[in-house]
Amino acid sequence: MRRLTISAHACTETLRLLIAMAWADGKLEDSEKAGVRGAAEVLNLSKDFRDKLDAALGTALPLDQILFENLQPRDKSFAYVAAVWMMNADENVDDKEKAMVDELASTFAFSDDTKKELDAIAKDLAKTGKDRKWQDEIVALFKAIPPRLEKASGDVEVTFE
Repeated sequence: MRRLTISAHACTETLRLLIAMAWADGKLEDSEKAGVRGAAEVLNLSKDFRDKLDAALGTALPLDQILFENLQPRDKSFAYVAAVWMMNADENVDDKEKAMVDELASTFAFSDDTKKELDAIAKDLAKTGKDRKWQDEIVALFKAIPPRLEKASGDVEVTFE
């Protein structure tokens, strides 16, 4: 079994990115809140951290306030796929959300081919309808990134440091 280790910094900044994406269109939908909260559950965050996350959901977060500089390539890919996934959380993609995703791809210096590949991964993860299970989609997100980055097959165990 391969292990994907996500640093605390990468987890924190990805969650902050999800909040920025949720607010990108200027409003926060219940489905977007559920997506961020589902991510927090899967990441097995402490109650204190989840409470802080809930408070952070109350205001928009500009993309330029997210600390991407020290993210590894796999963390950037993970964060990007998470952002595209969040863009589709309310099933209504706004031009401002698309622009934020494009800005993120540019910030990460992704080639067009890499962007297309990661967009396809995110599209495959997203489900629609009222029976969505955010936790299942987040787990699928974790499992989708390692094969693309490591070009290997087999089971993946996700750990956080």
